[in-house]
Amino acid sequence: MQQQLENPTEKQEKDDVQKMAEFTEHVLSNSVVKRMLRFCTKKCRCGRRIDLILKDYSGDKQKLCTRCKIAKFMILQVLTSFARRSKISEKDVKLALKDNIWRKGLCTVLEGLAVYGPKKPFTSYAPFLIVWNITKKCNLACKHCYENAHIPDKDELTTEEALQAVDKMADAGVAYIAISGGEPLSRPDFFQVAKHIIDREMGFSIATNATLMTKETAKKLKEMGCSYAQISLDGAKAETHDSFRGRNVFTKTLEGIKNAVDEGIIIGLAMTVTKFNLDEVPDVIDLAEKLGVAIFMHYNFIPVGRGTEIIDMDLTPQERETLLKYLSSQVGKRKVAILSTAPQFAPICAQQGCPAASMTHFDTIGQMPEFGSSVQFLAEFVGGCGTGRLYCALEPNGDIEPCVFIPIIVGNIKKDDLVDVWQKNETLKKLRDRENFKGRCSACENRNICGGCRARAYGYYKDVQQSDPGCILNVDEWEKLKAVAKK
Repeated sequence: MQQQLENPTEKQEKDDVQKMAEFTEHVLSNSVVKRMLRFCTKKCRCGRRIDLILKDYSGDKQKLCTRCKIAKFMILQVLTSFARRSKISEKDVKLALKDNIWRKGLCTVLEGLAVYGPKKPFTSYAPFLIVWNITKKCNLACKHCYENAHIPDKDELTTEEALQAVDKMADAGVAYIAISGGEPLSRPDFFQVAKHIIDREMGFSIATNATLMTKETAKKLKEMGCSYAQISLDGAKAETHDSFRGRNVFTKTLEGIKNAVDEGIIIGLAMTVTKFNLDEVPDVIDLAEKLGVAIFMHYNFIPVGRGTEIIDMDLTPQERETLLKYLSSQVGKRKVAILSTAPQFAPICAQQGCPAASMTHFDTIGQMPEFGSSVQFLAEFVGGCGTGRLYCALEPNGDIEPCVFIPIIVGNIKKDDLVDVWQKNETLKKLRDRENFKGRCSACENRNICGGCRARAYGYYKDVQQSDPGCILNVDEWEKLKAVAKK
């Protein structure tokens, strides 16, 4: 019956995507192609070979040695073949490669394929994204703050060390830095560091409480090239938001949001949902539309930092499932994109026939109609929770961690090579090894598009490979945890 009702165009699109996926896996599994990729992605005296090649191809001419020219010929054959099969014009490919984030992202994908092969889910050569908690200084002291932020630590990176950290991230091939805190805007050298990120051809965004987002600050962010601002909003009413963050914060936050929207900055409202504000989710989405922001982002509550003090406010698996189903039902019906940091959002959307998060729970690309059914193929490639595979975190003192919600130190950017840490650290290897996950997550049919929240697994079990106790499939484990807590 489903095939009879299916639009012939949609069926053809799905067939094309499936053929493209099979072709991709076939090509990337070829031993000759693997050797070619390793050659094309090697470091050279010219610089980062693959980046130079893609820059040159985009029209930004580079000085290439003989080996780089050979590598360029090989890479262009691959790009041309994929573009032809995916019906993307050469002009569009070159235009995309002029964008630093797209180009650097493709670089780390190709380098990752050279190192790890076409595994599902995928692991990049170096972090595509680093969430950088640039300071613990904050003008607020929120109840659920994962960073325990308020007063800056004495060992936070100096301006010189922060600029050196930016250089190390750029040299490693990082494409994007999400600056968080604490409150990033409370750090005096914020704009100096942000400018250096742009100068080193990386994208940056900011996560802020918006109380310091004046008209002048918003304008400066926009002029610098800030691509996105994530602003925390924990309720649709002042009493709810302020109960988490302090008196009169709600009004200041809304004012900051309006200032950023007026400057044309893409805004996402981030709402950490607990039992306390669960009922206000629809109203916050309504408010997001009214304010003219682009994205509503549901944040999973993680019992870390000050969040451990309100762990009893965490949602049950049933409550989270109901919430995610509601969010999925709103996709495409709202003026804002609906996203979630809960990786279970991906399979729920897939089950409900919703295109969002068939790619990833955490990215608006899954909600773009032009990507059609191709998002399902991409979903297994991106693989839900990207901790330790696509991104990691950087602390104010330079410590490298798998995720801002997983306080395990795997290195320090002042003394360690970022790529070496990324590729060799045992904790990061465990996060990528889904075959050896424990409990329901080990054998779940959605393992490759979800993977469970590794931060929640660590928060509750102190084991990054344990099952996510917030999943509906783990109700029995959730009940055990609560029973132990009561004792």
